[in-house]
Amino acid sequence: MARPIQALREQATALEAALAVCVATPRKKAVHNLRTSTRRIEAQLELLMQLRDLPPYRTEAAAFRRALKSNRKEAGQVRDLDVLQEILQGLRLPQPNHRQKLLKALDKSRQKRADDLKQDLEQHIPKVAKAVEKLFAALKPAEGLTLPVRQLLPLADTWYQKRTRGMKVVREDDLHTIRKMAKVARYIAETGLPAKQATTVAARYNRLQQSGGHWHDALLLAQEAKKKLGKKDPLTKLTSERAKTHHDSFVRLLNAA
Repeated sequence: MARPIQALREQATALEAALAVCVATPRKKAVHNLRTSTRRIEAQLELLMQLRDLPPYRTEAAAFRRALKSNRKEAGQVRDLDVLQEILQGLRLPQPNHRQKLLKALDKSRQKRADDLKQDLEQHIPKVAKAVEKLFAALKPAEGLTLPVRQLLPLADTWYQKRTRGMKVVREDDLHTIRKMAKVARYIAETGLPAKQATTVAARYNRLQQSGGHWHDALLLAQEAKKKLGKKDPLTKLTSERAKTHHDSFVRLLNAA
C-alpha cells in the first residue's frame, strides 16, 4: 500500500535538509537534492488533488507552493548550469576549441546564480517552514491514508493525459511542458515504491523524462554557446546539431507513445 501523506512528509523532511545545506554552501549535490525534493513534493500534492475525502487542505497547499516557487526556480537555474558544465566537459571535441572559454563563462554564471539562490533561501526558509507546519496540521486527520499501489499508475496516466491533451510536438513550448509533466507523472506513479519496482512501474514516464531532459539540456548548452561564442563558432554549431539530434529523438519517442 502507498501512503501519500507519509511520502509527502518524507519529501518535506528531505526538502528541509536540502534547504539547510544549500543556504550554507550550494554545492552541486545539495542543489540537485533541493530541486528533486521540490519536484517530488509537487507530485505528491498533485496526487492528493485527485483523491477524495481529504480534510480541507488546499489553501495550505497553495501557500506551500507559493513559498517554494522562487526557491525551485533559483535552484533549477543553478542545477541547469551544473548539468551544462558536466555535459561540456564530457564532449569529444576537435582541437582547437573554445571549451575552456565556455566553461569559464558557465562557472561565472553559476557563481552568480548560486549567490542569488542563497539570498533567496535566507529570505524564504522561515516561510517554507511555516507553510510546511500549516499544511501537515491541515492534513493530520488523514495522516494514515493508504492507497493500493495498483491505482498509482492509472492515476498518473489520467493526470498526465489531462495536462498534455491537445499539445503538439511541433511546438517547442509544448515539448517543454510535456517533459515537465512526464517527470511529475513519474513521481506520482512511484509513490512509496522501492526503487527497482518504481523504475518498472513508471518506465514509460521515465523514458519520456530522460529523453526530454537530454533535449532540454542540449538546447540550453547550444544557446549558451551561441551567446558566449557566437553562432559561427564550431562549438556552437556542434552543440546546435546535438540539440537537434536530441529534439528529434524526443519527438520520435512521443509519436511512438
